[in-house]
Amino acid sequence: MIKPVAPTLIDRFLAGVAPNFATRRYHARLSLNYMGQYAGAKSNRAALKAWKTHPGSADSDSLGDLPALRSRSRDLGRNNPIAAGAKQTSKSNVVGTGLRVRSKLNPKLLGLSPEAAELWERKAETLFDLWAQSKLCDITLTQNFYELQGLVFNAVFESGDTFVLRRAPKRPNAVVPLALNVIEADRVGTPTELQGEYLIRDGVKIDEDGAPVSYFVLNEHPGERVTYTVNGFTEVPAFGKKSGEQMVLHIFERMRPGLNRGIPQLAPVIEILKQLDRYSEAELMKAVVSSFFTVFLKTQGDDGIAPAIPGAYPGMGANEVTMGPGTIVDIGTDEEIQTAQPANTANFDPFFQSVVRQIGVALSIPFELLMMHFTASYSASRASLEMAAQFFRDRRTWLVRNFCAPVYEWFLTDAINAGLIEAPGFFNDPVKRAAWLGAQWIGPARIILDPLKEWKAETEAVNLGARTIEAVIIERGGDDFEQTTAQRAREHQARAAAKLEPEILAPSGMGSQVKEDVSENREDDEETPTPKKPEKKQ
Repeated sequence: MIKPVAPTLIDRFLAGVAPNFATRRYHARLSLNYMGQYAGAKSNRAALKAWKTHPGSADSDSLGDLPALRSRSRDLGRNNPIAAGAKQTSKSNVVGTGLRVRSKLNPKLLGLSPEAAELWERKAETLFDLWAQSKLCDITLTQNFYELQGLVFNAVFESGDTFVLRRAPKRPNAVVPLALNVIEADRVGTPTELQGEYLIRDGVKIDEDGAPVSYFVLNEHPGERVTYTVNGFTEVPAFGKKSGEQMVLHIFERMRPGLNRGIPQLAPVIEILKQLDRYSEAELMKAVVSSFFTVFLKTQGDDGIAPAIPGAYPGMGANEVTMGPGTIVDIGTDEEIQTAQPANTANFDPFFQSVVRQIGVALSIPFELLMMHFTASYSASRASLEMAAQFFRDRRTWLVRNFCAPVYEWFLTDAINAGLIEAPGFFNDPVKRAAWLGAQWIGPARIILDPLKEWKAETEAVNLGARTIEAVIIERGGDDFEQTTAQRAREHQARAAAKLEPEILAPSGMGSQVKEDVSENREDDEETPTPKKPEKKQ
């Protein structure tokens, strides 16, 4: 609540001399106090007079613009190098060849021994990988689960959101009767007869609390045919009526409370990308035209134009000419050639890079990584990669929580129902269910600029106890800790058998310490006295 303004000494003096004037003056001060003091909210400034905004809700500000934003974002992804590169760079660093699951149980919570927990984890991972590697997990039999991760990421990047339906087709050789049906954003919309319903937001039916109830899915994509007519909707429930299990994954990033559809990630930079694209094309055409060498011949004639124009393309008009390398063009006697001097292109590259930096800020991708242009110092390049790694890690966590983890839960549910694995308490105890679903998802390895410096730093961090070897293996190599350790053990045994290295394998960075410990133990075993140094005479 805003406190009223206390009358000043001048206000009290004016009240006794000119009460009407004092009243108007005091009311003006009250109005100014209620208006606030933020310059950005003023409407009497030259820079802000024409800035008209509307304080709409999240849906009212976005739903009407989504069709144009999606189509333009996809067009840029097809034809604009920067947009295509930003999408591919994000996908490569967030998803890579696919996020792999690593089961992580809590043995004490589940009442399992460490050996039994490890056996269950390896079995669950093997079964899931068999399903994930097969194209039977895709309802279209086109991609496996790891490729579907990239598809979902690209769909959300370009369209703002996508939908994954849980399907249960009966297919031979399938590990479990589970298949994923990825639906593009355009196929979810509001039927004509339900337009205007307050609780239906662009195909998403919500309840009074804003939670999803069902989704209206078109039977075919609205852009499938040139002359499209609505061929019916199918209302798909968000949750099962009896089981309460989630049946549809609506994958998008909610930027504001109450937002029910996703916004394409290129939305803030669509105009900038298009203008920069036009500018680049103009500069390219200017360079091409400047490289042409064209000869113009003046000829005699009634109309000043020769009957046939050498160098003209078929279908060109009589008054049309074309320029090209080594082209000879006839012109009339009374005609002359005038050319516009192109502007200097020396500032093109600095301006281009400045705009691309702004685009990188909006997409959370550093300029060096967005343009694949590392010319700065090692420290600057490493700082850029560290910032990008943080963004990619956040996006990977978002993808795991919204897509990978729910699909893993679907799989375990079907595997337990099929009798492939046992998980007591999975269906009736939410705590144990969460414990059985414990998992870690391994993504692509991070970029390393200077491997020697990076690995030395990781070695020191491990020796100090600040990091674990498992975390280093996962983050730097994108590999599994148990598999890597087992492989190293086999390699060590083979090399030790071939006399290529000693039996004791010293950890990296601790070889000298281990060697000293071994030598000291041997001296103790042999009971060899340590010789004393002769004392110096004073």
